[in-house]
Amino acid sequence: MERSHLYLPTLSYAAMGHVYAPYNGSSSPALSSSSSASSSSRPEQIEELVSQQLHHLKMHYADEEQRYVDQMLLENPIVVERRAPPPLKTELAMEQGSGSGSGSGSDMKDAQRQRAESCRKSRYNNKIKKAKLRFRHKFVSGQLKKSAVMLDTMRDVIAQAERQLLERGFPADALERMRTTFGLAMEQ
Repeated sequence: MERSHLYLPTLSYAAMGHVYAPYNGSSSPALSSSSSASSSSRPEQIEELVSQQLHHLKMHYADEEQRYVDQMLLENPIVVERRAPPPLKTELAMEQGSGSGSGSGSDMKDAQRQRAESCRKSRYNNKIKKAKLRFRHKFVSGQLKKSAVMLDTMRDVIAQAERQLLERGFPADALERMRTTFGLAMEQ
């Protein structure tokens, strides 16, 4: 028997085999419970299994993204500077001594402190939101780069297999029919 000499690189999804190759074990309860009945599955059951698996993958992706964002926030803490330096203790003591005669002055100071604290919290939350968006974008673009590399690798493997088939005498028109059947438009 003749052996093929196709170069199959290691795929980056192999490290996450429990997610991208769930048929090895029982990582998904829906798949493990229906694996015995898979030979007699109807299309509705297959569609349900596919939708469950897609939901599982989406949830895993969202978890990975959130873990990445949380890790990046821990590694890069958000620092919010105060706009004005805090008042000195002596200034506070002088203000409390002079403002003891009128109740409206202390109420105004309390309201001003509450507004300042509210603005500080708002600026802090806005900085966190911006950082989270930046880290999410970084995560998604990294995943897209990995997917693009994976796609290029698979195209190379398909092109190599086609060359070997043509070298062994496989008809070119049959190869072209296979490309149109499976929706592959290979550049040569």
